[in-house]
Amino acid sequence: MTLVRTRTAWGRRSTAVAAALFFCGPALAFALGERAAEIENRRLPEFPALSRGWAIVPEVESWASAHLPLRQHAVRANGVLSELLFKEAPSYATAGATGYPRVIEGSDGWLYFGDDVTEACRPRWSITETLRRVRRLAEIVRGSGRRFLFTVAPDKTTVHPDRLPERFPGQTCLRTRKQEFWTALRAADLPGFINLRDRLERAQRESGTPAYWRTDSHWTEHSAGLYGAELARALQPGLSRDTRLVRTGQAPRNGDLGGLLGIPVEESIDRWRLVRDGVRRVRQDDRDLPVSFRTVHRSDQAPLYRPRTLLIGDSFTRNSLPWVLPYFADLTYLRSDAPARTDLDHLVERVAESETVVFEIVERYLVGGHAEMLDDAVLDALDEAL
Repeated sequence: MTLVRTRTAWGRRSTAVAAALFFCGPALAFALGERAAEIENRRLPEFPALSRGWAIVPEVESWASAHLPLRQHAVRANGVLSELLFKEAPSYATAGATGYPRVIEGSDGWLYFGDDVTEACRPRWSITETLRRVRRLAEIVRGSGRRFLFTVAPDKTTVHPDRLPERFPGQTCLRTRKQEFWTALRAADLPGFINLRDRLERAQRESGTPAYWRTDSHWTEHSAGLYGAELARALQPGLSRDTRLVRTGQAPRNGDLGGLLGIPVEESIDRWRLVRDGVRRVRQDDRDLPVSFRTVHRSDQAPLYRPRTLLIGDSFTRNSLPWVLPYFADLTYLRSDAPARTDLDHLVERVAESETVVFEIVERYLVGGHAEMLDDAVLDALDEAL
């Protein structure tokens, strides 16, 4: 009888301890300085506006889940447990889009970002409206006497669709919406448009090497080098003179999509370095990090693009900066989500200081109509200021 009572008491105490850790662990971690990490390919969501009444309840739940301390460790533990018990990665719905996968598992270990599907199947704007806003941005900048270039980083599901599974939620609207977008984009004849998709697909065909990493949502280092070369070609004839893209070997790398599943997946990647003879960095201003920074180069051999340039881009541009910055004498990089991260004055000042504006955005956010730079408040502020 004593033994039974002891075991029962121990079981109750264990349950109480486990419950306390479950409910109080995140709070304790927060008190000790632990903060939620951006483990997805997007920033942590802002707290929803209370003025929307009861409609914010599901959004508050998503906000609380995303900002939970130790969340990234819980996701990883869930992934390891799922692999151990069921021999497959866990399935997570994309935030705010029940029924669509966060990560699409293709053949031969290929992974695709689920937001490609979510944005295509639940768009905010029509394709026509999205391209109208891009044109308005171009006209505002060009109307102020500045040069404007615009490019789209294609989705991995667009450039390398052959490893997608035969069936997955949203595949019909994904295919239909992408076709509509690219047909409209090519017909729009937008000012300063640089077609990166054709260049990446051509390089992929010629080399037989994928333009995107197997376990990541982004393009490879070699593709980043092509992005920089295409910018140079569009900006100034002969700008890529005395420039080489050199393969430096291989290295292991964990892609961002494995992280979303909670199971880091390593792949061996080719490493590439951009060599521009005679180019050296002489100054970098990091005061406005992580939203923006400014870099100044000098060169006694390879030519540089001299007009002061503002490069507005998302994670594709951030990852490609080592293969882009050395073409410019004076370049400021600004995150494309800057309007959501800081006041509009910061954006307006960066544009006003520039002579050339380059705007890059990934395909999925144009397809879905979720681009901070194209919001009415941003366009109106730029129009008024410039």
